[in-house]
Amino acid sequence: MMNESTHMHSNDSSITPSERHYLAKALWVCWLLACNSVFCLLAQADEPTPVQTQLLSELALYPEATAPAHVVSLNDAAIAAQVAGQVAEVPVRVGDQVKAGAVLVKLACTDYQIEHEKLKAERQTVQAKLELAQWHLKQSELLVGQRTLPMEKAQERRAELAVLKGELNAHGHKIKAAERQLAACSIKAPFAGIVTERNVAVGQLVGNGTMVAKLLDLSRAEVSAQVSSHDIAALQSAGGLSFDHDGKRYPLILRAILPAIQSQTGSQEVRLDFKASPARPGAAGRLVWQDKVQHIATELLVKRGEHLGVFTVNGDSAHFHPLPDAQNGRPAVITLPPDTPIIVSGQYSLNDGSKVKVKNLGLKNAATKEITPP
Repeated sequence: MMNESTHMHSNDSSITPSERHYLAKALWVCWLLACNSVFCLLAQADEPTPVQTQLLSELALYPEATAPAHVVSLNDAAIAAQVAGQVAEVPVRVGDQVKAGAVLVKLACTDYQIEHEKLKAERQTVQAKLELAQWHLKQSELLVGQRTLPMEKAQERRAELAVLKGELNAHGHKIKAAERQLAACSIKAPFAGIVTERNVAVGQLVGNGTMVAKLLDLSRAEVSAQVSSHDIAALQSAGGLSFDHDGKRYPLILRAILPAIQSQTGSQEVRLDFKASPARPGAAGRLVWQDKVQHIATELLVKRGEHLGVFTVNGDSAHFHPLPDAQNGRPAVITLPPDTPIIVSGQYSLNDGSKVKVKNLGLKNAATKEITPP
């Protein structure tokens, strides 16, 4: 112990008064520098962050949305025979444009014509019997009045006349049915259109219901689109609906939204009418509409915690406004008033409540100013 104390004493005594003076001076300078750094940090912490703002009305976007769509004809019909027979003539070919009522196929209908003539002859026979029965009834009523014929005989004549009237009426309906069959031997176009298929040839036997041709109506068309069920509300309130095909846009009117949701795609079918000249049936393209709800660009969004949002200015402080439906990479719906100042530069270093110094980048009065509390 004595040796250690002696050693320490000898070390202390080795520092000269001059060295002690310089050492004290160095410690004093270090202390001053440390205090200066702390004060600088505190000063920097109180200094507002420079930011730039623009009104939401100047930043608002109204993005276009699209969905796959194609044009369908309201009349795309398979024309079928209504009677059985042998094909006698096919005056049309694929690609021919025909008017409503034009003959597509003619059937050989000799048998139907013979049946029609037979029914007409039978009706003439019944007509003659009817006239005779009317005369018999008249005579019977005369004799009954003279009390030379029983009342029962006159009643029998009335019954015979009623039966013949029924037969005549039935023959009339049979003749009308035969005439319809004769008319069906000429298979006609129910509407104006273009022949897309020719399914029979001359000499071929066809039955009732056999498809003989296919006809497409070019004048009556509408758009069928598959729209995500999440976009249906936006579509219903949207403006500027159009069908985009080969660089040309056709204005549309929303006609109907099918309520059923397809389980595989989560989409609903939407039908739309053309405002003017329609695109041709079969044309594939995109349904385009413009959202009426204001959005803000994705590059202005910042993430704080678990939420994406924007920074606004409240007095001399920044306020973080979360946007619940915002997604990375997509413009976000924003419901703030149009005159809200949005921080567009310097927002990435801010937190809610950070002090800011604002430079307004608006279209008017773009001047630098420091925001002071109201």
